[in-house]
Amino acid sequence: MTKLIILLSLIIFIGLVGWFFFLKGGNVKKVNKEGPVIFLGDSLTVGVGANRGEDFPSLIANELGLNNVINAGVSGDTSKDALGRLQIDVLDKNPSLVIVLLGGNDFLRQIPIEETVKNIDEIVRRITETNSAVVLVHIKSNPLNDKYGEPAEEIAHKYGARFVPNVLDDVLGNPKLMSDQVHPNSEGYNIIASRIAPEIKKVLQ
Repeated sequence: MTKLIILLSLIIFIGLVGWFFFLKGGNVKKVNKEGPVIFLGDSLTVGVGANRGEDFPSLIANELGLNNVINAGVSGDTSKDALGRLQIDVLDKNPSLVIVLLGGNDFLRQIPIEETVKNIDEIVRRITETNSAVVLVHIKSNPLNDKYGEPAEEIAHKYGARFVPNVLDDVLGNPKLMSDQVHPNSEGYNIIASRIAPEIKKVLQ
């Protein structure tokens, strides 16, 4: 009887583990239509502080051999700004994949985190509704108390997006990797590219 209970408990445990991992990553959308790969973001996406052609979208395009890439970064953009231009700069171009990197300017301007999360949720929702894949890139809202990380991961899970956590980890604040207090230099952008490229590759396969 004891052996039977142990066996049943083991079966239930294995089933729960499998269920957890299914929910955690089983619904990630992959690219299944033609169209450009668009990078939506702010000055980090533009590549402020990098040498010409060494912004992270260009580095990723070169590494993965992507020919149809659009850098839709706008310096100073908040999540609300990006949401406002989403239709023209992204959706009207019918992308296959969109890489979303936003939130830094929201933090700098002390925009409530609830508003940031709401805007990015809507951005990702509207993109996925067009059957485009998404890679959502996370930037810590606060080095000491990051209130954006968990909601961002939840957004990615909800809409089947790939998630890149804390993309500026060990870059921000490192004088060897920064051009100023908020923007990486070319070496720093290369690290960012190395963290995002594998997730893009998984979506494209």
